[in-house]
Amino acid sequence: MSVPSQSPNPTAAVFGQVVCSCLAVGISLFGLARFDLPITKYVRSVTVHLPWDQLTVPWMALTSNLGDWIGQGWHLALFSLFLLAIAWVLEKPNITAAAVQTLIAHGIAALLANVLKHLIGRPRPKFVHSGDWQAGVSWVSGLDSFPSGHSTASFAIATVLAKRFPAASPLCLAIALFVGISRVLRGSHFLTDVIGGAIIGILSGSVAAAPLRQWRTSLRDGIHYAAIAATSVLGGLWTLSHRMEDGMIGVVLLSVGIIAIAAGIWSRKNYWLRGNWSDQASSPGRGSILLMAFGAAAMTTSLLVVASAGCVCAATWFRDDTCSHGPIEQATQGVYLREGIILGSLSLALAILAGARGILPFW
Repeated sequence: MSVPSQSPNPTAAVFGQVVCSCLAVGISLFGLARFDLPITKYVRSVTVHLPWDQLTVPWMALTSNLGDWIGQGWHLALFSLFLLAIAWVLEKPNITAAAVQTLIAHGIAALLANVLKHLIGRPRPKFVHSGDWQAGVSWVSGLDSFPSGHSTASFAIATVLAKRFPAASPLCLAIALFVGISRVLRGSHFLTDVIGGAIIGILSGSVAAAPLRQWRTSLRDGIHYAAIAATSVLGGLWTLSHRMEDGMIGVVLLSVGIIAIAAGIWSRKNYWLRGNWSDQASSPGRGSILLMAFGAAAMTTSLLVVASAGCVCAATWFRDDTCSHGPIEQATQGVYLREGIILGSLSLALAILAGARGILPFW
């Protein structure tokens, strides 16, 4: 195994990663804010006002109720205590560490969420009709929408579990996402409240899952993961609720996307056809994934999605510049899993782009 090599200027690479990640988060939140009122109006259109609000669509009602139950603070705390009990019975130090870290992450997330809620003072969806709201410190119930507390705590715990148990990370993050969706369907939060909570939760979990002395690296990685998540949500929602952009812009972006994906697949063909896994961290190896990701973003034909994805790709390149670049060894099963995830994600993105554009009734 070769000795890892570092970027000639690691400080510049770190700065570039942080700046690009923050830009991606900002662009994504700006784009997702356009969905706040349309989604809220749609949820209201399928809600009947009995002695309590009830969704008329069965799956939406189930998601709303189940997600609200899962994301309640004391339920999440009980889950951490349950992990502690399991660790004690099985004498598993790694589970003990995960349980303690989830409690720490939950505490950090709850503190940040509650402070921001009252400093920002954003009204809940049921108090907003025109989309205008005044920011300001408030302790009034109902003026505490941003960020979503359920989402913040759920993503904080999911991030810790994803780092401690990578094989279970898709399930953990999917459950946290389910909780976030439930808060929007319940009419308790806007979409950006949930995304804001997810970002804070990812940052909290990243810090809690690593030694305290590495807090700078943890925050840097956390904002990078948050940027990837926010960009993915923006790209998915935009595609599912918008048709392809008309005119020259749409044609150019679609062409760029096809070319980028084709170039990414071509540059990665050695891994798939020859089984040449030893040089996966080289520039062509790293660049192939970024090309495919950027190509999928370009095919949405949204300039906001393209800009956000471009920042994420740049941040990823800067991050990799601070890591090793030499040939590395990896277990065959791990390689197949990684390549399967890459191909599966690309196939899913292309399927959505080809057959599911504009199916959501927000516009």
